[in-house]
Amino acid sequence: MQKIFKEVNKLDKRCYEKLYLNEDILMEQAATALANEVRKNTKKDEKILFVCGSGNNGADGIAAARILAKELHVSVYIPLTLKSKMATLQLKRLKAVHVKIVTNIIKADLYVDALFGSGLVRNLSRNIFLIIEELNSQNTKKIACDIPTGIDHKGNINSICFKADITVTMGALKESLFSDNAKEYVGKIKVANLGISRVNYETKESSFLLEEFDMKLPFRERKVVNKGDFGHVVAISGEKKGASRFSAMAAFNFGAGVVTVAGKNIDNMPFSIMSSKILPKNFSVVVVGMGLGSIYKDKKIHHFLFSHAKPLVIDADLLHNKIIKDILNKKEDVVLTPHPKEFAMLLKILDIANIDTNEIQANRFKWAREFSKKYPKAVLVLKGANTIIAKADKLYVNTFGTAKLSKGGSGDVLSGMIASLIAQNYSLLEASLSASLAHTKAASKCKCSNFGMTPEDLCKSIKWL
Repeated sequence: MQKIFKEVNKLDKRCYEKLYLNEDILMEQAATALANEVRKNTKKDEKILFVCGSGNNGADGIAAARILAKELHVSVYIPLTLKSKMATLQLKRLKAVHVKIVTNIIKADLYVDALFGSGLVRNLSRNIFLIIEELNSQNTKKIACDIPTGIDHKGNINSICFKADITVTMGALKESLFSDNAKEYVGKIKVANLGISRVNYETKESSFLLEEFDMKLPFRERKVVNKGDFGHVVAISGEKKGASRFSAMAAFNFGAGVVTVAGKNIDNMPFSIMSSKILPKNFSVVVVGMGLGSIYKDKKIHHFLFSHAKPLVIDADLLHNKIIKDILNKKEDVVLTPHPKEFAMLLKILDIANIDTNEIQANRFKWAREFSKKYPKAVLVLKGANTIIAKADKLYVNTFGTAKLSKGGSGDVLSGMIASLIAQNYSLLEASLSASLAHTKAASKCKCSNFGMTPEDLCKSIKWL
């Protein structure tokens, strides 16, 4: 996994003060990385236009254009009055090698957006809006310098955003690149070293980008085993019995030794799934909330949740039931898997915040942290285009989500997968991380259209990871 930072100004400052690297050195390294990415994506006879802003992001673009001067067909468009000293200096250097400076957007085979960096805190002007609109309309390759223009420091888009195929971000990964709102625009993200390795540039951080090799699948290494070695998952059935069935099938296909659907509506279960009207005597973990509805009275729900000391994976209807506060106050081994609307309701019940889904989506990192501060022993899996897994002071981001998963039942599958790994002796956090990654990978591997995948397809795909 890779570190993610809220902002990198402190990291740059540390380079100046502790590592004896000045601003010019860092900028030249940033520009070189940007220029190298342009080279990789351009043929000799193709035209490149750098669209540069007034600050240091623009200076990076101007410097990269200078590096490529006469090697490639490079032009520069600067629609704003330069404000930073480095931008002014880089423009002098650019003019010294006679790069063509144009006064409007020209036809090109590749456009480089170097208008605004990751520190954007204001709305875009009408002029910049029109520039981005025109760039986006061009059916050509597009590269963003540091972060696509239009994404602010929180990862939100106010009106319009440059749609990049590749983003070359400077020094380290930034949280703003990984908001759900930004996912449509950042393309493939690459990190540019700034004169030192990332290990030396980066400092301690508490947010991390998950990578595929962080997924630990429950392969069976021992030869002499039995079903009891792989745990027993209990899924509580509710009004909508299909939801618990999806969770149960996912748990079984992901390696749990035994899976039981308990409660009401347990008829016609698949042959591989056990069924029981009561909690079994011996089990490892309970997954509950999917399709629960109001089928049970409070006394029965309390029995399902508090009559044992086993871990709970809680989803859907139980996340906005008043009982959730008692669960979090009395039980330590709990995983919660809300989507944004459920998370907003959860925060209200827990007296953390009274906010709507839009606020959740605008500040996903913030609210995940706020929940984890109050309930540091619980694991939060905040579902979305980029799922956030949070525990205590650590956040982990899974960016492998696909539009295939935007179907009812996909979340039920995820809950079952998490429960399955807990039953197989993963810690709650390890189970949540690996199950989330496996969930997205199973969706990606499923051979169907991105609109046609069903929860049944997803459960089957789990078997072939």
